[in-house]
Amino acid sequence: MHPIVPPATAIAPGKRKIEIRTSDANQPHLKFVVSYREAAKRKQKAFETEEEAIEFARTKNPNFRRDIQGTEVQASARMSLDCTNRLNARGKTIKDATGFFIQHLTADEKSCTATKLVDEVVAAKQKEAASPFDIDDLRSHLTIFGKRFGSQPVATITSTEIDDWLRSLNVSIVTRNRYRRLIMLAFNVAVQRGYTDSNPVFGRFVVSRPV
Repeated sequence: MHPIVPPATAIAPGKRKIEIRTSDANQPHLKFVVSYREAAKRKQKAFETEEEAIEFARTKNPNFRRDIQGTEVQASARMSLDCTNRLNARGKTIKDATGFFIQHLTADEKSCTATKLVDEVVAAKQKEAASPFDIDDLRSHLTIFGKRFGSQPVATITSTEIDDWLRSLNVSIVTRNRYRRLIMLAFNVAVQRGYTDSNPVFGRFVVSRPV
């Protein structure tokens, strides 16, 4: 990716207009282009570095000055300051935020989908020689859970999402709590296998009888 540098222009009395801009895709190895006029004709010359372009521009106009800060640099500085202030208000730094974000990205990369987790949990129970009744019960409940969250990585599924889904089921309170226990079991497996850092079900909410 070539650096984005806004055009820099200098016009001095009796001097020709000089402009520096980024090169286009047709010249990927030449990143900066100097546009100027010579003998009443518009010309261009491309350079690999901004410094080379500036030096050439100065040969055409000694008064040329490259002192314009890029708009993207300004926007980045404003965003950095805003993020720093918001984090400082909570006693945190950009380093803290970066570490936290990288940790979660790493967890997401190691994660698996809800559907895959259901398949692995059922397969694990089969290897444990669980009874056919228990396996069928596990499969029937978790398959519905798997269909709801599908290809969503289990590391990104929150307790609120699970809670909202459970409350949306048109089932008895006993059945709803059965779903909760089996989902909690599935997430225990996910934690053990490194698919997520924590179980979003355990201790987070209680599905109670509606008031």
